[in-house]
Amino acid sequence: MKHTITVLMTLSIFLIINAQSYKSEFRAEICTCLEEESLKRTLTDNAFKACLRETLPKYATQIDAQIVEEDIDKKFYKGQLARKDLLVAMQSELIYSCDVYYDHIYFIRNSKKLIARENTKESDLEKYDQMVALRPNAMAYFMRAKVQFNLGNIKETEADINKSLELNTNKDNVKSTRHELLLLAWVYEEQERYAEAIALYDKIYFGDLDTQVAQLRALADRKNGGTIANIAKTGVIEAEKEIETSTRRRERRGNASSKEIENKTLELNRSKTGQPQVEEKTDSSTLRKLFKMGNG
Repeated sequence: MKHTITVLMTLSIFLIINAQSYKSEFRAEICTCLEEESLKRTLTDNAFKACLRETLPKYATQIDAQIVEEDIDKKFYKGQLARKDLLVAMQSELIYSCDVYYDHIYFIRNSKKLIARENTKESDLEKYDQMVALRPNAMAYFMRAKVQFNLGNIKETEADINKSLELNTNKDNVKSTRHELLLLAWVYEEQERYAEAIALYDKIYFGDLDTQVAQLRALADRKNGGTIANIAKTGVIEAEKEIETSTRRRERRGNASSKEIENKTLELNRSKTGQPQVEEKTDSSTLRKLFKMGNG
């Protein structure tokens, strides 16, 4: 038993090291591709996707080699999940390791802020001041906070968001306060309070498909001197649940197909022998109807 456990632990460690090895190589190759693209033209999301499509096939063997699974269907599915996880992870991991990609993501975010500030006027604030005066609820304070932020009034923005959170009846629900917390995290970044911003991003992070928060967190963490070791953790448990759910669906489809074949075979045999065809109803709703009629 001890020998088996030792072998399994050794195998797990080997797979983890191997996975990290090809992942770092993958990051480096993607970064090289992006650097080459940046010399030709301004980087775009399409350029990033093109680099991913070009590089991923080269690592197919290494990705599949780390998957220990005898069932062919499960192994294929886990392989697809591993590819998806790798591509999703790159969107935030490259912020730490690839300067040209970091500059690209930072530029996009900063451009949105500058455009919003150019399109916001001091007179816009009067309308939201009146809204807060007439109906001082959570929504009114949050709407004014956004205008305050666009005007560059950072302290006023923070005060309005905190008031909005205080009045929000669902303030303990992270999903209900996601937009408020995202803006508050940005306020913290503007004040170089990066640790507080990172804590908020961790709080509202939904898992490995929440690329927006993962990227924002990575930006704040890199500004704070963080490394890729601090990357937000992905939803491994959720991935396992997804595999189990998909397997159960396939099994149900398989059982349904077998039952259909069985019924058709039975009908065919009855037609050959001249026996009347009797429709078999065994679903729970039919049984409930029969019990109801019997009790009536």
